[in-house]
Amino acid sequence: MNRALNQLRDEIKYWTQRDWEMADVEAYFDWLAADYDHINEGADSYFRRFTDTLRVADLPDGAHFLDFQARSGNGTAEFYKAGKVGTAVCADVSPEMGKICLERVRAAGLQDVRWVHITSYNWPFETGEFDITLCLESIEHFSRPFYLLHELSRVTKPGGTLILSTPNVFWEPMHALAAITGLHHSEGPHRFLGYGRLQSMIRDVGFDIEHTETTVLIPAGPDWFINFGYWLEARTKNTLMPLIGLRRLFICQKRESGD
Repeated sequence: MNRALNQLRDEIKYWTQRDWEMADVEAYFDWLAADYDHINEGADSYFRRFTDTLRVADLPDGAHFLDFQARSGNGTAEFYKAGKVGTAVCADVSPEMGKICLERVRAAGLQDVRWVHITSYNWPFETGEFDITLCLESIEHFSRPFYLLHELSRVTKPGGTLILSTPNVFWEPMHALAAITGLHHSEGPHRFLGYGRLQSMIRDVGFDIEHTETTVLIPAGPDWFINFGYWLEARTKNTLMPLIGLRRLFICQKRESGD
């Protein structure tokens, strides 16, 4: 009971806080690092952030790749195994996640990778440095999302690709309830972003949105239940899914200079 009450208090704080520090996000993910992969291994929705992207995005092979908020490195590893990563930078606010990340990515076979600790909205990368920038389920954890998007734009080369995903606002109460009841980990410091607002910010920082898709109706469960979710997603792709699907996925291209 005490755990649930403490979690309820935390979730209320996350709903109501107007601003928070990047150090708060670092502390949360450092704490979560030891259990992160164990928690997600049974959730079909977790690995779909990678498989759905590879399904819909036309990405170059052997790219110079930035994985922002790389966490335990699964994203970079999966994109490398698909042939999309030649060299990579995994960047994160969490040093504890970083230790796991480098070990996992190198175990997948990618040796030309480095990890960078992010502590502010001014990143230590060159302008136009990366062919592909990846930001999956991360922008909502930062209290100044426009500044984060601005940096993602700055470090993506003209004509390069940004892959961004974020939870649908519709699911915020369910995420909180799962954390309070102990069914899943909390989102930690966060604020889910409205679809229209996020689209506007992406365009304002210099990207054209090439493809959007709302994915995942049933995030976890027995195989028959997950398969039913896939069946229903396919039949409601343009009707039900944009309203209640779990994940908003954006495939974006950096505009050429002067566009």
